[in-house]
Parts: sequence; C-alpha cells; structure tokens
Amino acid sequence: MKLVNTFISVALATLIISGQCNASTSIGAYVDHDGWNVETIKTFNLDSARTAATINVFSSFDHNWKKQLKHQASNIVERGATPMITFMPYQEAAPEANVLEAIIEGKHDDYLQRWISGFQTWQSSYPEDKKPRIALRFAHEFNGIWYPWGDKPDALVAAWRYVHRLFETAGVNDSIDWVWCANNVDVDSYNDITRYYPGADVVDWLAIDGYNFGSNYTFTRWKSFDETFSLIYVEMVKNFPGKPIMLAEVSSAEPHDLPNKDKGQDGNDEDAGESKDAWIKDMMVRIKSSYPAIKSVIWFNTNKELNWALNMQGNTGLNAFNEAVRDEYFASSMESSKVINKLPSILGTPVVADSMPEVVGTEMLAIECDGIRHMNRDTLREWRLGGILPL
Repeated sequence: MKLVNTFISVALATLIISGQCNASTSIGAYVDHDGWNVETIKTFNLDSARTAATINVFSSFDHNWKKQLKHQASNIVERGATPMITFMPYQEAAPEANVLEAIIEGKHDDYLQRWISGFQTWQSSYPEDKKPRIALRFAHEFNGIWYPWGDKPDALVAAWRYVHRLFETAGVNDSIDWVWCANNVDVDSYNDITRYYPGADVVDWLAIDGYNFGSNYTFTRWKSFDETFSLIYVEMVKNFPGKPIMLAEVSSAEPHDLPNKDKGQDGNDEDAGESKDAWIKDMMVRIKSSYPAIKSVIWFNTNKELNWALNMQGNTGLNAFNEAVRDEYFASSMESSKVINKLPSILGTPVVADSMPEVVGTEMLAIECDGIRHMNRDTLREWRLGGILPL
C-alpha cells in the first residue's frame, strides 16, 4: 500500500510540475454575518460563477462550539464549503490582554479543552464517511500592530505550538488545516516574518491578507495585485518552500469610494479613473501565470470601512471575478489542495522555484507601513476590528 501511495504521489507531483493539473486553486469568501445567516452564503454562491469552497468566520476566545461555532460551521458545511475559523486570541472583557502569554502559562487550558471537545462532538454528529474538516487560522496578521497579539514573535511561536500540541494530543489535527497568516506588509518591530514561523511540522497552509486601499488614505494609492502581494509571496516561497499559500483576505476598494473622515480616511479621489473589474481580472491572470503556490483565494466580501464586496449595493468587479473563476484552474477544493500541495515538500523540491513574480511596489508598501504606524490608536483599532469584533 505504501508503494502504491508513493506512486500516486509522484504521478500527481508530475502533473503539477508539468502544468497538466487543471483544478489547482480553490475559491472562497468571507460574507456578512459570519455563517449565522445562510442567506449571505447562498447569495454569494448564486451570484458567483463558482460555488465557494471555503467560508471564513471570525471567532475569539469568547466563542465556543456549544453556543456559536456548531451553528456557524454547520451552516457552512450545508452549503458545501469548508469552514475556516479565524481563531483570535482575544477576549472582549480584556481587549488589551496578552492572551498569548496566558496560553503559554496554561491559563486557557480549560477553555481550549472545551473547544476541542465541542469540535469533536460537532464532528461526530455527521456520518463516519462524511465528517467535515475545518481550517483554523490562529492569531492572524501577527506582523501588525493593530491586534493585541501582534508584534510578539516569540510569544506567537510558543503559543501556536502549545495550542497545536493540545489539539494533537486530543487526536483532532487530522481534521484540521492549520493556517499561518501574515499581513502583506510588515508593520511591526522586526520586519522579518520568519521570526513568527512556528515550524513546518505545525503549519499546513501559509496565508496572506492584503488589500488595495486606493487613494483613500494619505499614505495609500491604487496598488496592483503584484504591488500588493509580490513581496510577501516571494518571501514565503523562499523561506517556507513546499507549503501551499492562501490569500485568506483579499479585496480592492472601489474607484468611486470617497475618503470618510469619520473612519480616519484623509486621502483623496485620485483613483477615480481606476477599475475594480480590471484589478480583479489582472489578479486572476497573475495568480494563474506567476503565483503557482497560491492554492486558495478567499475574497473579503463585505462593505466595511471601504466597499470591498463584489455583489452588494454599489459594488463592481463581479463580472471580472466570474469570468475568471469559470476557468477550471479555480475549481479545486480545500481538501484536494491540501493533499496535492503537500507533495512538493514530500518530494523535497518546491515546484515554484522557477516561477517567481518580479517583486514590485516595495516603496509604496514602505510608505503605507509608515502611515499605518502613525495612525491614531483608536482609529487603527476601529479600522481593523470594526465590524469583526466588539470594541
């Protein structure tokens, strides 16, 4: 059996390397109501030419499976998608608390054990041959300064490995994809994402969050997909070869978005002549041609501080998105991506080594980083947490 599996693995890897594997990348979304309301999932799937393979939900240490996650995850599974739980080490009663240190000290063991038990109970409610899996995006955007767990590489690594070990001891990690997710530009004290990496043995997916903010802030302007993602993508592929990469949050502002001073936006409308449709078309072409390690694209489909969505009032971009995702290249699922993309690390040779995008936009990102650093603290928290967690 081991010999058969090895043969299959080599055959699949050959398909990847030769470019013969059509279904390579999956499509997903974050939609309003975090999986509580199935209508937003259904609407996205009806409007999209490709049913979402992954739905992202945000969850903190105030949430558990008994009261929240079993309902949210079940709604997502019923819609044919894999739940990706963005698991934030955060508590509403103590928003500035260093939960990472508390995890390392064992102070959240009871909560984490209840979380694991709740997951097992939820999973056992499905037939043996249809037990769903989840993706777990723990402590995302750690290389930023807006979350209380950010800018703490040593604590992040220790807490990640601690939590992963609890899950491993409980025997649930075979049903979980662990997603290590960085912001697309370092806004921290280290400027080195490798310091936050907990190890290849405890990470299934690398992930990136990145947005085109347009000219709505004085320190931002309209950025192409390459200008948003090429730098961090190349860093990840070079430092952590063989791991699939996910765009866990990606979107573009609308050219007709106007700076909202109430939300700390002090920019201008110089991007009025740009096109969100063109941005998305370019994104999908670039992913297919020059970013072979990207195996999942999760659109941030909500209108929050800017109009990020594709299919809500005032949005554009849906036509370009649908035209792109009709390509069978974007017909993959989370499970097949996970299996196929572990093959390069098994073989020991990254399939992406000869296909790197040119790194562009570094000066623009440096200006953006400096601008974010100087934002008012409350404005920054509202920018990143508003509409996601209670403030």
